[in-house]
Amino acid sequence: MSPERRDVARRVDDLARSHSGRDFAEAIRAYATTLGPEARQELEQILLERAADFDRAIMERVDARGWFRRQWDKAAPPPRDR
Repeated sequence: MSPERRDVARRVDDLARSHSGRDFAEAIRAYATTLGPEARQELEQILLERAADFDRAIMERVDARGWFRRQWDKAAPPPRDR
């Protein structure tokens, strides 16, 4: 990993720790304006890789035995007493 990529990845980690959701997106957008073209490309690549890792982690949870059942049970209304 190049030093530039390491610095960008570290900054993304810092922003992720201090922001979430739209605030994180705004912080990333502001950070991107401070970068040169090469560093901005590194930022884009890091964000794409992390998004793919997140999607993969979600799908692993969905595929895990019992996960879907637990979620379904949480969403289903409780049975009525008769």
